[in-house]
Amino acid sequence: MGAGIFSMLAPLLVAVFVMFTLPQAATARIRTQLDLKKAEEVWTKAAATDTTPYGAPQVLVQSLTTSVDHFSMAQYTQNNTFELRYIVVWPTNQPTSDSPIFLFCGQEAPLTQVSFGAYSDYANSTDALQIWPEHRYYADKAPYTPVDNLEHLTIEQALVDHVELVLYIQNTLNMTRNPVIAIGGSYSGQLASYLRMRYPDVIAGAIASSATSLGAPGLGLDPSYDPYGFAKVATRTASSQAGAAPACSANVQKFFQTLFQLGQSPSGLDQVNQDMSLCSNSMVASYTDLNSSLAAWVQFRWTDAAQYNAPVADYGADGIPANRVQVACELLSDNTLEGSNLLRAMVSATSVFTGNASVSGGCLDITGAAPEPEPEPEPYGPAEAPAGDVAALIPKAEPETVPSSNLQQSSAGDNATDAVFLLSAGDKFGYQVCVQDQTPTSYNGVDDMFFDQPYNLDAVDAQCVSDYGVHAQYNWAAANFGLSALRQSSNIFFTNGIYDPFIACGATKNISDTITAFVYEGCHTYDMGSAAPEDPPSVTASRKEGVRLIRQWVDEFNTAKATVPLSNAADLFDLSYSLGGYTDAVPDILGGQDPTTQESLELSSSFSNGQAAMLG
Repeated sequence: MGAGIFSMLAPLLVAVFVMFTLPQAATARIRTQLDLKKAEEVWTKAAATDTTPYGAPQVLVQSLTTSVDHFSMAQYTQNNTFELRYIVVWPTNQPTSDSPIFLFCGQEAPLTQVSFGAYSDYANSTDALQIWPEHRYYADKAPYTPVDNLEHLTIEQALVDHVELVLYIQNTLNMTRNPVIAIGGSYSGQLASYLRMRYPDVIAGAIASSATSLGAPGLGLDPSYDPYGFAKVATRTASSQAGAAPACSANVQKFFQTLFQLGQSPSGLDQVNQDMSLCSNSMVASYTDLNSSLAAWVQFRWTDAAQYNAPVADYGADGIPANRVQVACELLSDNTLEGSNLLRAMVSATSVFTGNASVSGGCLDITGAAPEPEPEPEPYGPAEAPAGDVAALIPKAEPETVPSSNLQQSSAGDNATDAVFLLSAGDKFGYQVCVQDQTPTSYNGVDDMFFDQPYNLDAVDAQCVSDYGVHAQYNWAAANFGLSALRQSSNIFFTNGIYDPFIACGATKNISDTITAFVYEGCHTYDMGSAAPEDPPSVTASRKEGVRLIRQWVDEFNTAKATVPLSNAADLFDLSYSLGGYTDAVPDILGGQDPTTQESLELSSSFSNGQAAMLG
């Protein structure tokens, strides 16, 4: 990469922990140990040559040449494409013309870190073909991502990536009339719902777990989005209403009051450093230091713990107990805690959330000590690591240069040293948060157990400019996917965990007869994971309702296609005439029209993933 591009990326490489001071929350899907095991099994199959009884590979890693900018007049010009990597998982039984296709939307992580959970388990029992695309820019090597200054890292571009991939696979496998169900959790849940809203002729229905689609101002909600809801839910999770010790939330609130009172004098700061056994790299030297580092760290630990308050142990990292918030609250159950005793108790309580990593050196380290792959504060931390040596198992995806009717696997691709690969997945998602995915969160210390910290758009905007060279797009969601647009859609199932603070940003009530919601006893995207013995009944019920709705959507789609000529995009467009796919393709002959009245298009160029290349 030239020095010019690297200099454009330089603002992205700055330290980001200053974002502690800005009340801007981030979402992430944590994988259970069972998820990790299943992911490793998938990659093992991808590296093998085993086939299904009907001759298809069990798991295939492939890539599709697609445009960096789907909305440019210069699509597919030289140096304006990249290889969109994806996984295809075939069911045990050969799919029929009525079998569904499950599109698991791209996640904010490399393909080696995708989560295979409950709906992937269900796919095999319903003979569903699974497609797992890698989200643009999150690949860890070239040529599987655009290499630029993240200019085209947008939701709109990612949605078209998904649609073009679906159309390509449907055409290649002669599945153009098979219903497609989009599935995702957290950010990928947003993508699933947006795909159904914007491309209903391609996507028959969507499952969206813990999608923060309604966590933005100006969406037309009644009542409107409450930015203080995030903190209120985190407080509830640490209260007796959620099974925690009755004194817990009051003691957390009292801790912050004590902390800020002590921070007003040098002797008080010394007491904080001593009572909380702060490491030398974590000691506070001023009131500002205390507010922007220690107080923010403790606050994040509690909100993060609520977000991932799972009923299973080791959820996301080793050493973390089941129901982590309730366990930590037992250490704050004494309503007589004051002063030094309260400060010491808080150290013990927060160490529960880090699997004791924060105190592993004999002192409290708040500079980032946390067991991986626990998500970092805000949307700017490092991505979670692959399970075991999964990265070594992944075969290199093959750009579509060899004709194949079966999408057969081979290898190609090289490692890259471009500056874009120096950025963590968290850095890239932080950029997305700035430009499109704002979920403003505020705290007041009265209705919640934290301290007064209202959302400050000017401060967030300044931080986005400092870190990424872009301004915060506060109203993007309202302009593109407001409630009026959602109400005009259908076949979307939103689910949320009651412990998750991000439930304040999601749908918890039915919006219409066909856009429904389900709240379960659990945490962020927990119902997307594979079933576990510890699952509360409501989690099982959430998954069952999702399965029921998928069956209903599939049946409705298949019934309709038997009686009504559907304008399925994959069936309508002849991709040999255009690689613009959904956004730029023009059909040779539109269904139902007299071919003598429509001028035939000329094939201007030959592309590697044109129809001839796909079908041989």
